[in-house]
Amino acid sequence: AMRRGARASTSQASEFERHELYRSVTDRHGRVLYLCVGSAFTGNFSVAMEWKKSHDRENRLAVIDTGAASGRLGAIALAAAGFSEKAGSADDVIAYARKAIALCQEYLFIDTLRYLAAGGRISRTKAFFGNMLNMKPVVTPTAEGVVTVGKLRNIEEQIGFAMKRLAEGIRPGSRPFMLVQYTDNRSLVEDTIMPEIRSSYPGAEIKLQPLSLTTGVHAGPGTWSLAFLPEIQ
Repeated sequence: AMRRGARASTSQASEFERHELYRSVTDRHGRVLYLCVGSAFTGNFSVAMEWKKSHDRENRLAVIDTGAASGRLGAIALAAAGFSEKAGSADDVIAYARKAIALCQEYLFIDTLRYLAAGGRISRTKAFFGNMLNMKPVVTPTAEGVVTVGKLRNIEEQIGFAMKRLAEGIRPGSRPFMLVQYTDNRSLVEDTIMPEIRSSYPGAEIKLQPLSLTTGVHAGPGTWSLAFLPEIQ
């Protein structure tokens, strides 16, 4: 739809809706871990902590500002949820999640600067010249916000960049967790990028799924991403 010219935007749930969700989960569970989107991206952490002051005297809701977003946050949450099924205690899960936050990385490979300009993330002039030069930025979500870590020209360079970062962050023979995401380019990601990753890391657990809708609106069609978490001992 965005490729056809449809306009898309993002918005937050109201504070009332968020408060109701906190109440609902703490009513149903003895301990709850909330892995918040980084404060550089939303105010979710501060809203949750304000709610805790008035409604969580038993400290049933643990809230962590992950400093993460998009696939990095998704990988952290999926890994922590998987660990929780075999963990000895809620505190063990929290400790695991903090380790995952410190170790997890993500790289988003953006196809065109057009949608970043439309959302006000960069100027239209910068987008025009970047697209004219066929530059495809690589960005990563950090605790300080989104950081540009590379500018590439084609899918071959994107794959080379991804494989280099994997080699730098993952021990040979280990069992990392990876989250590979696509927008409207599933066949490219599934048929060209995934086989390259699988052949180099046969012991990895790899999940393939769509990019989050929020990130997709900002980054636009043609974007794909790789989030990875080294094996935690």
